Amino acid sequence: MQAAQEKLTAVSVFPAPGEPYTRLPQAVVKGIISPFCSVIDLALLSVILVYLALSASGIQHGDKLLDLLTIRLSVEHFAVVMMCWIIWRATFGYCGLYTSQHVRSLEGVAGRLMLSTVLCAVIAGSVIAISWHHGHFWRNTFLFWLLANSGVLFLRVLLGGFQLHIRPHFRKTRNIVIVGGGPRAERVYHDLTSHPEWKYKLLGFVESRPFSTPEVTDRLLGQISDLEDILMRQVEVVITLPMKSHYAAIEKVIEICERAGVQLQYCADLFETSIAKQVYSEGQDYRRVVLKMVHDDYRNHLKRALDVTGAALGLVLLSPLFLVVAILIKKTSKGPVFFRQERYGLNKRTFYIYKFRSMVENAEAGQAALEHMNQNSGPVFKIFADPRITKIGAFLRKTSIDELPQLFNVLKGEMSLVGPRPLNTRDVGRFSEAWLMRRFSVKPGLTCLWQVSGRSNVSFDRWIALDLHYIDHWSLLLDMKILAMTFPAVIKGRGAA
Repeated sequence: MQAAQEKLTAVSVFPAPGEPYTRLPQAVVKGIISPFCSVIDLALLSVILVYLALSASGIQHGDKLLDLLTIRLSVEHFAVVMMCWIIWRATFGYCGLYTSQHVRSLEGVAGRLMLSTVLCAVIAGSVIAISWHHGHFWRNTFLFWLLANSGVLFLRVLLGGFQLHIRPHFRKTRNIVIVGGGPRAERVYHDLTSHPEWKYKLLGFVESRPFSTPEVTDRLLGQISDLEDILMRQVEVVITLPMKSHYAAIEKVIEICERAGVQLQYCADLFETSIAKQVYSEGQDYRRVVLKMVHDDYRNHLKRALDVTGAALGLVLLSPLFLVVAILIKKTSKGPVFFRQERYGLNKRTFYIYKFRSMVENAEAGQAALEHMNQNSGPVFKIFADPRITKIGAFLRKTSIDELPQLFNVLKGEMSLVGPRPLNTRDVGRFSEAWLMRRFSVKPGLTCLWQVSGRSNVSFDRWIALDLHYIDHWSLLLDMKILAMTFPAVIKGRGAA
């Protein structure tokens, strides 16, 4: 088991395995891609409509500027365009152009698009003829259909090209353990390792039965009773056990994954069929069902938008303070202005956190000699009067100014404004129970409940309890409350060390 655990490394979470490489994950399609396509399509159709209307009115190449401004400011024309938006959006939606299946791939899009743009073109031709009093109805209708059909299809090709050739380069390896054995597990194993889009790394199998191929037998990590120890290294789990004969074992695996906060997947094909065809309705992840341990809906996108806006605004407003602090650090001690340390983030993926340096140069090298002075009751290292802290560093820590460079981590997407504080590799390496890993099921944050509840004055057990409470009761309102409580907590300097 120890040798097997040494293979396990950090994980990055991506969509379920088994998806054809031209497809996007369901959550991404519903939360981002479909609305994005809808807005872009309506914008394109509006530009085509305005262009044809201006041509019909004889306004070209910047001539008759006063007439052009009059058209733009007309309430009547604006109302007409809004009516067109409603009809066009309803038409595209009715033809299925924004379903997961047709946004994920180009298959079947061309035919549906040609049909839907016919009705849109008729509406546009009628609007131009009635509102702009132009008699060439069929000419304008045909031009609108040709331009709309070509333009929307071109945009979908660009989206497909980005998904197929550019997006995969931004992905990192995702480590997975398969629970199960036999032909079913082998099929999933080959599906994962041969997947052309996602970067999967299969770490091994968890099962008690013998496997039919030496290739799979050599990857055996242990039995289901060993799964909790394996999950201490935070891997994702795929269950391939037959539902009928292994129901109790599957329940146990789900319970262990919930305790450790590890995302879980199981095969949706519960029954083997010889004639009947398995068709999955819209909204399912085709061959996998994913059990997520935290909320994954539109609120996550709002949270990310808040993070980007807040971090960007904070960096701009605080840039003079950054300059002053940098000068003070360089004037009072030797070493760099910023301190960079490896931390664990979402799904225990490692990243480098940025802080203003508050200790002497090479302070980490001397930590081993100070382990006996640790004043924290848990695995986290903390000395309230650390001899390595510089004079200016003490002030930076007291006011939490040393944490402000983490706004760069927020902007990069490695952290959030609000979330459990990121822990370093030394502290996490001393975790002894799998349930402690659940705090890594969300992004770490710049501030959290622990931060506003006394920081270093709070025991480790209370710290973890606050993190889990945040994870289980997360909402955008809770984030707002924590952010509002952070400023007075920082000013008072409660628990700063």
